[in-house]
Amino acid sequence: MHRALLLLLILFLPAGCVSGPGSFEWASPVADLVWPKPPDLPRIRYLRSVSGTPDAVPAGEDKVFLRWLTGEEERAVPLVSPYGVVADGQGRIWVADPLAHRVAFFDLARKKMTSLSQFGQVRLDSPLGLAFDPKRKRLYISDPGLRAVVVVDPAGRLLGLWTDDLLQRPAGMAVDAEGRLYLADVLLGEVLVFSPEGTRLERIGSFLTEDGKFNRPANVAVDRDGTLFVVDSLNFRVEVISAARESLGSIGELGDIPGRFARPRGIALDSDGHVYVADAAFGNIQIFDRQGRLLLFWGEPGQKPGQFSLPAGLYFDGRDRLYVVDAYNHRLQVFQYVRQREVPKE
Repeated sequence: MHRALLLLLILFLPAGCVSGPGSFEWASPVADLVWPKPPDLPRIRYLRSVSGTPDAVPAGEDKVFLRWLTGEEERAVPLVSPYGVVADGQGRIWVADPLAHRVAFFDLARKKMTSLSQFGQVRLDSPLGLAFDPKRKRLYISDPGLRAVVVVDPAGRLLGLWTDDLLQRPAGMAVDAEGRLYLADVLLGEVLVFSPEGTRLERIGSFLTEDGKFNRPANVAVDRDGTLFVVDSLNFRVEVISAARESLGSIGELGDIPGRFARPRGIALDSDGHVYVADAAFGNIQIFDRQGRLLLFWGEPGQKPGQFSLPAGLYFDGRDRLYVVDAYNHRLQVFQYVRQREVPKE
């Protein structure tokens, strides 16, 4: 009898190291939550939040049977320590969750969440940064524990494991228009550039320090012209470097007033080229123009929509939706950048 029950249990357990899919929480919109407040024209509109998933077994008769068989109640599988985020603009979102040793994959169209921890023979250790190449349909996962970049397709098939003798603690990444991957290495103090085939092309250091090193670079962004933005976290600024590898100065400095930084983390660019920087200490997002002038900031410490607790990774999709990893609230918040005379679409 025990053997029969065991066989039945095995049949209904998820296979391999990919759990799910399971329904995720897609919060209702909060009406008229915009920044800046009226009568000023809104530039940012709150859309949704995603905060986790129920048990990995899909709802239905199988799930009911499994709960009856094991006697276990449904348990939540939330985001544990989310950091990096990317989206394909078609309703698919990936969130790196290093302490959970996984990447959480959200399929908005199906309202499902899948937990990805292994691709082929490669098991994730501490996935941190993410980048997405829409032309080549590739997802890049930086993993400091592996000292490598894991390359997969949107279906989760392993395409490659990129290693390099220089890699120490790979973190934030970005892909340029030519498919080159820019990778910030926190301990190396440099940004490494790789070809789409995984060949290292460049080592980029700081133009603003004596030793030519960044001080704990956390994240990077690159615009359509190849201009590079590096979050130089312990220098409390964003360093800007041209495609010709010339210094274009920096954005921000250490301080506790708007326009300055205490713990800068994520960075992203909207379609108009504005620079968005998440600050984990302030619990907010600040928006700058290309000359480093502060345009707007929103957010404060808290758990309500539009509030943050240690905001981390940022990402814009092709529809100007901004995805913000709200790490200590164990959720992802989604906002819309509202262009002038444009009606935002959800």
